Amino acid sequence: MSQSDTNEVLAFLHDKLDDHFLTLKHLRSGLVPASPVFALEHDLSPENLELLNGSVREAIKNDHITRYHKTWLPFVVYAAEMGYGYEGDEYWTTFSSLTPRWASQERSTIRDWFVRFHDQFGGARPTGAWANHFTIIAWPITHAVLPTYLQRQLAKLLYEFRTGLTAALLNDPDELGARLAARSGWYSDRFRNFCQNTRLVGQVAAALLSGDDGESPYLVKSALDRLISGLSHERQARQWLTYAQRAANHVRASGFSRHPLPGNRAPSITDRLPRATDPRLFLRQLDGSWYAYAELSDMTPLSGRMPHVYDELRTKRARVNGARRPVPTGGLVYDGQEVRFENWPDPTKPFVQLERGSDAVNALITDQVVMSNGPWWVFRNQGPGTAIEVKSRFLRPGARYILVGAGDQEPPEVSWCSPTTVAVEGASAWHLDVPDPLPGADAQAILACGLSSLATVALRPVGLVASAWDGEGAVESLAGEPAILGIRTEVAAQRCLVTVDGEPHFIPWPAGQTELILSLSALDVGSHTVAATLIGDENKELTKGDLDVTIRDPLVRPENATAGEGIRLMASPARPTLAELWDERATVTVSGPPSTNAELGITLLDEARSELSSVRRTVTLPIDEGEWMTLARGVRSERAFNAHYDDAQWCVLTVHRDGIGMASLSCERGFQPLRWRFCKERDGNYTARLQDQTDAGSTKVDFFDVEQPLAAIHYEQGADIALPPRGGLLRATADGVTAAAVAPTQPNKVFSLGSASPHVPYGDRSTAGIMRLADAHWLWMSADLPADPFAVSQQQVALDTITRATSMLVTGAHWASIERSLATADSEWVLDHLEDMEHTVGVSPSHVALAKQISRKHYDWSAPERLLPGFAEIMAPILQEAGVENPSAPRFLLTMAGRLGYITQHWSKTDRDFLLDQVMLSPVLLRAARYAVIGSRAYAEPDEAQRGF
Repeated sequence: MSQSDTNEVLAFLHDKLDDHFLTLKHLRSGLVPASPVFALEHDLSPENLELLNGSVREAIKNDHITRYHKTWLPFVVYAAEMGYGYEGDEYWTTFSSLTPRWASQERSTIRDWFVRFHDQFGGARPTGAWANHFTIIAWPITHAVLPTYLQRQLAKLLYEFRTGLTAALLNDPDELGARLAARSGWYSDRFRNFCQNTRLVGQVAAALLSGDDGESPYLVKSALDRLISGLSHERQARQWLTYAQRAANHVRASGFSRHPLPGNRAPSITDRLPRATDPRLFLRQLDGSWYAYAELSDMTPLSGRMPHVYDELRTKRARVNGARRPVPTGGLVYDGQEVRFENWPDPTKPFVQLERGSDAVNALITDQVVMSNGPWWVFRNQGPGTAIEVKSRFLRPGARYILVGAGDQEPPEVSWCSPTTVAVEGASAWHLDVPDPLPGADAQAILACGLSSLATVALRPVGLVASAWDGEGAVESLAGEPAILGIRTEVAAQRCLVTVDGEPHFIPWPAGQTELILSLSALDVGSHTVAATLIGDENKELTKGDLDVTIRDPLVRPENATAGEGIRLMASPARPTLAELWDERATVTVSGPPSTNAELGITLLDEARSELSSVRRTVTLPIDEGEWMTLARGVRSERAFNAHYDDAQWCVLTVHRDGIGMASLSCERGFQPLRWRFCKERDGNYTARLQDQTDAGSTKVDFFDVEQPLAAIHYEQGADIALPPRGGLLRATADGVTAAAVAPTQPNKVFSLGSASPHVPYGDRSTAGIMRLADAHWLWMSADLPADPFAVSQQQVALDTITRATSMLVTGAHWASIERSLATADSEWVLDHLEDMEHTVGVSPSHVALAKQISRKHYDWSAPERLLPGFAEIMAPILQEAGVENPSAPRFLLTMAGRLGYITQHWSKTDRDFLLDQVMLSPVLLRAARYAVIGSRAYAEPDEAQRGF
């Protein structure tokens, strides 16, 4: 094709596309809300699309693309088509391989033209954290609507969410997108990135769920047909989409979406309806005493309006009001977490709070996770040794209850109330064996305590649909399933007035029957009040009752199984990456029948989910965090595992036992804009190469040797890096993205080289000087590990050296001399230095006594979970003497002494700077912490020595 022919074809296509996109702009602007236009909606015939691809390639081959600023639309369409075929790898690598003479300097021009498309045609604009990082490729991938590698996952999400569809959602893509994005937590990292643009995912979902005619106001038919055709290539994806479309069609066909009447709705704040995220309180009887528990719900729905909420729920521990033990990291995204109360919770305080959570997220949790108000709580006996809370505080004649009161409350003065034992501080309990019939005087007595009785009418769930019921006044059901209720009475009613959220409905009472069955199939997600008033002859009101109905969202079921199943697998943090799982930054626990053998399978998969290798183990249930660490280290040392680890994109853990159950966990490496890859040469040496998927042209590359763990050696971008036998650390940074990886070693050469003698310059004795070392420690600690299991030992050498340098900087010359001795001491000889450390902790009587106390506790503290509480108790008077009142001070000192890098992550700058100032003013604080950490590790088993506390 000649230059003039290329120009002529581009001009023809540009004019054609200009007319088409202007028409789409006017159509979309008339929607409420207005919807964007996508470049993939070009509506070109296959012949014209082929012509466009050829002319764009010819133009790029002959000239810089800025020359075509007047015929730019074909280039935007070309880039969007590349995005449609994008598979999560290197967009620009694929682009340049299909586009001769493409220059990376021209990327910004493509972005500028997409911005022009947004301005002139109402085009879609990328949003979300991923788009903020990748400011260029986010445009063509957004305008590809739904790249092929994401189509299967969207089909599955629509299938999982099908029962939550309503007419209102189908007509509001923005709201639909927000609801779907909130449920993407258990999907792949790349799909979650796609869902960050909630408007885009909502528009695509609404289009895919369009009616049988295949027309949608949100996508042109050619683009919609293309997406459906792509989904149809795989049977499972096609079935998921078909079921989701049927559910959407059923919602449309019903033509009914009930909206509460403004004047009859909205209970006051004091009449707050239960929410699906509220805790479920229950009692369990053990050895004659009642113990109080709360079962926590999956709090993923809270991320519906603030997507970053899920990230905090996944990665932070939580504290429950009244419970001693925290909820494990990520535990709030699992349903059915149980916590036991040591003290009765104060309902005026937040029930759950994230440790170091943001104010906005904790405020949201405070509002959405609320226990019922006191001072009385009623629990109905459900069988031997179990009682669940009745939030309505209704007592039914003939039933048995446990009444719990906070503080010094006096129970109702009735003969059928007798004291019992509750093993919770700040609460008392009584048995209530309610007589039938209930005497009038007794009814008045319980009413004085804020309780009430039900005598002549009962509302209850019917059938197997209800997911939870407290036995009296509250029931839960899943969205999309009808809430089937029964109204039972012994009085002769003529009709029943049923009021749902203030909307009245009169229903004739079935002649000669004592129960009326209702099916409420149009309740939206949320909380509702259903009231029933029975009416007799001459419209006389006979009796009434009510029921709180909570409709839960159809959350995506995690693959690791749910509460109540035979085997349950949980990770902390939830949904860890492949690197987090195997670099010991995440832990796994497996629950199941005690002392039962099960099979653990670990399978590594490539990008296409094809198996690379598999490891099998027979394990004994349950598996706690410590046992998992031992298992993980053993697996990492296996040749079948580490030979394929660096190439794996996915890892699937499976635990199963025939006749009991199965649970699994999928971990992906995740989308990494910067990733280090290692290649072993024929001579046994390793080279490192950076895989760079960023838009930046200024990626910075550094290497840190184990012998000089703070000294950066700079390399040119794209250069292969020859690695020394001990490995080291590689770091790449671009546009705020950092990739750090520990390099593999050559064990035989390391052995022949002997022990390393790394050097770290102290720097100045200041907050900034300490933080320089702490940041370096975190860089080494948080770096991804290679398959080579020996790399961990070299990483630990660097970490120990940095920690030791920090101690020597702060604690003084005498302590520094001991640290220098420890640097060259083998692990078995560390015990020989403990006496010198004891004598060097301090010279004042209180400091000498402190050192002796620590010395006596070393062996006990060799179990990491005992170190923090024991150290905090011993240090309390010393901290008070130093004027340190921060309750996190003992943990901070131990962290600084043993896991230095974490002080950069787990404390605010204000708290951290204050505590560092106190350490520099009173070095004895760090000397005591170092003595506690080094001594306890010296007595610990090898697998326990580096565990946290």
